[in-house]
Amino acid sequence: MVPARISLTAPRFANESTICFSAYGFGWGYCAFEVSPEVACQYLGAANDSHRQLLLAFQLGNQKLLRAAERATPPLSGAPIEITGQDL
Repeated sequence: MVPARISLTAPRFANESTICFSAYGFGWGYCAFEVSPEVACQYLGAANDSHRQLLLAFQLGNQKLLRAAERATPPLSGAPIEITGQDL
């Protein structure tokens, strides 16, 4: 069986600089995720916590975020999963 192809939605911001996005795929489901600006700077390469740098880090770290999403177990509550440095 071929694994489901998972895609990420475009990022948006919550709480001024927390990156929020979702991962979804046919047969895989749908799950919300969050990345703090600290994690984006330290692990995804953002130079600072400006929206421009965080969006660039999201784009450049897309594959890392995709792998972290694939390994995550969606909570039954539907709450977003916080991606940490250990996840990347």
